[in-house]
This record gives sequence, C-alpha cells and structure tokens, in this order.
Amino acid sequence: MWLVLILGGALFAQTPKTETRRPGGPAAPARTEFPLELVRVTGNRQIPAERISAATGLTIGKTVRKADFDAARQRLLATGAFENVGYEYKPSADAKGYDVVFEVAEAHELFPFRFEDLPAPEAKLREAVHQAEPLFGDRIPASAPMLSRYVKAIETALAADGNTDFQVSGKVNAEAPGDLAVLFRPAGARPNVAEVRFAGNKAVPTTLLLRTINEVAIGIPYTEAAIRQRLEAGIRRVYEARGYIRVSFPAITTEKAAKVDGLIVTVTVDEGAVYGLGAVRFTGAPAGEAAGIERTADFKKTDAVNFDEIDAGLERVYKRLRGTGYLHATGKAARNIHEDTHTVDLAVALDPGPRFLFGKLDIQGLDIITEPAIRKMWGSMEGKPFNPEFPDAFLARVRDEGILDNLGKTRSETHVDETAKTVDVTLFFGGAGPQEKKRPREQALAPGPPPDIW
Repeated sequence: MWLVLILGGALFAQTPKTETRRPGGPAAPARTEFPLELVRVTGNRQIPAERISAATGLTIGKTVRKADFDAARQRLLATGAFENVGYEYKPSADAKGYDVVFEVAEAHELFPFRFEDLPAPEAKLREAVHQAEPLFGDRIPASAPMLSRYVKAIETALAADGNTDFQVSGKVNAEAPGDLAVLFRPAGARPNVAEVRFAGNKAVPTTLLLRTINEVAIGIPYTEAAIRQRLEAGIRRVYEARGYIRVSFPAITTEKAAKVDGLIVTVTVDEGAVYGLGAVRFTGAPAGEAAGIERTADFKKTDAVNFDEIDAGLERVYKRLRGTGYLHATGKAARNIHEDTHTVDLAVALDPGPRFLFGKLDIQGLDIITEPAIRKMWGSMEGKPFNPEFPDAFLARVRDEGILDNLGKTRSETHVDETAKTVDVTLFFGGAGPQEKKRPREQALAPGPPPDIW
C-alpha cells in the first residue's frame, strides 16, 4: 500500500504564505493556516468516497493546518475500516487554500446485515447500527472489533426500550449458500426444530408433507430462512407435481415444545389454484431434430400440470441430444403463467452446444487374432456423431453374444478433445488369457446396427 505523509519544509515551501514586516524589524513568520478548498479520496473500493470525506471531520472553507490533516487521518484509522491511510496536501489551483488527497486501503469485505428474534423494531435496530459507525451504510465489516461495537449499540438500543441485560451476538451467517450476511440475534445457541406442523393444506395430505419436510428439518437449529429454504426445495416440488404452482407459505410461527428441548414450527400453506399445461414451444433445436424432440418430451396437456413429469421430459430431450453427439446439451424452461385461464405455457430454449464425433478406437487386453475381429465388429464409427452410451452398450453386446470365452471384466474410457470436437474410445478386456480365447464366430464379425440404447 502506497503511504505518503508529506511533512516538513519541502511541503511548506509550496504552501500559500504571506510575509508581514514591521518597519525596521525582522520578517513575520510565514502563515501555515489556510482555507480548505478540496478533499479527495482514492483507493476505496466498497465505501463511497463522500462517506470517507465526511468521516475525516474536515469542512470545506474552514481554515486548516497540518495538525488538522493528522487528526483526520487518525479519525479514519479509528473507524477500523482501513488498514492504511495516507494523505498529501498542497496549494489549491488558485493558491488561496489547501487541497488534500486521502489514499485509503480498505481493511475488510463488507456484508449486508439483518436481525433475528430481537425485541425491537428493525428500523430502530438498523438506525442504531448506522449511528455506531455512519461510514458504512447498509453494508458493514465483520471484523471482531467492529461487530463488538455494533453489538454494544444494539444492546444499548434494546435497553432504552426496557430490555435490560439482553445479550446480542453478531456474526457472519452462511446458512443461505452464496448469500452471506451479518446476523444479529440473541446470544446463545439456537433451539433445534423438534416438530413441524402444517396448517391450511387441503390438496396434499399432511402425512406426505411431513414425510418430505421431516427428513431435512427435524433437528436443525431453527431460523426462518433455513425452514423456508427447505420448503422451497421440497414442499414446493410436491405441490408443483399436482399443478399448484402458486403455492406459498405466508406465515411461519414457533412455540416451545412441551416434552422435548426444541421448537414446534407451524407452517401456514396457501395452496392457490390448480394450473394446467398450455402451449409448449422449443427453440434452439438442431436442424431436423425439432419433431423428434417434441415426441421425446411427450408433454401431456392435462388439467393439472406436473412439473416432475416436465423435468423428466426435458431430461429425455437432453439425453437424446447427447446421444447424437451434443454432449453439452442443456436448456432452460421459462414459464408464462395465465391467471385468467389458470394455465402455464412453457418456452424451452435449448442449447445443444457443439457436436462431437467418434475419434480413434483403442483396444487393450486382446491378442492379434481377436482384436481385429472385435474392431471389425465395432465397425466404421470414426467421424460419426458420438453417443456416450455406445461404448458400454457395445461391450454388453460382446458379452451377451458370447463372442469371447472366459471373458473377465470389461470397461471403457473416453477422452474428449474439446478443441477438435472428437471423442477417442479405449476398450479394456480382462480375464481371458490367449489359451482361453476362441476365435469369434463368423456370424458375429459383421458390424451390425448400433445397439438399442434408448
């Protein structure tokens, strides 16, 4: 970190100065105080420059000296937001005042923050955090000294409402993957989920809902975010398999369990209406594949759309494309929901990616007599669209037809060349020594059609 503190005579030789002489006497000392005309900040990445400028305590137009800049630097360091702070000041463009530049090195990543189970309105708690250190706004550092400062401010705000001796903890919360935040909550361990109950469900039996949620919720430390994550991942899927695509969970309440140490969590369900499947449109299909893709998807237009079946149909489509050489085939299905007719249209955007072709065949474990026969049975595949299931299906055909006596373990390996868009295949044969092998039957030598692997 570049740190500059320009001190001493070299600087003051450039600063504005005024000399006053008394008749017949020595020259008056040069002035070192001048109005501040500009404050600029560099090096900041997360904290806005205007907040850093405000935190210096300097005021444009006010007379300043070097000691004021030193004090401003110390104020910035005292916030805990910076590893280093340097400054440079010099005469302003009109030579009537000072311009100062602060270069900062931010010390910590900033995180959003939230509150959980604290006995005060969120607006009041958020204001307490802002007042504890106004530099950061709605994103704060998670260093131990800073979190201690925020915890003390929150506890003070709670005490003002009569919640004396209420202890708060603050730490980075990682319960939602990829969504880190500082969580302020009561100190101590969270109670575990002892039981989950549902209210408002009619279309789906409670027993099915409990089987789905209990496996992933019972015994975990309770947070509403954790319960909602499991509802979205599991219970929503149960409902969408029955056409209830607008299901929601408007309320989650807790109470202490009577017989065990933990919480009873009650989830209110708003099932909404049943939706049917409307129009389905595929885009991005390779030339000549559109009709086959629609047949493979085999979506049924029923009164209740089943998104488990929709997902299964899409996976069949991707498998079909991969079987014709499009190894990286994927897609996205966008929903267009019609509230008036209670139907949902699907727009499936396919991304087949590049097409890969069969490359070279290598055979390991066979002698000079049987290898040519197996290679002939494999056929002329080089240059044809690669099917990732073909190598293992071919080995199964060899075994099923009894081509080789005393055949041991077999396996295949593939090497994908992303640049050339080819796939080389190696077949491994084991368990049959030369004296145990017999010459392949003549009727098996002719290459047949690819095995049925769909």
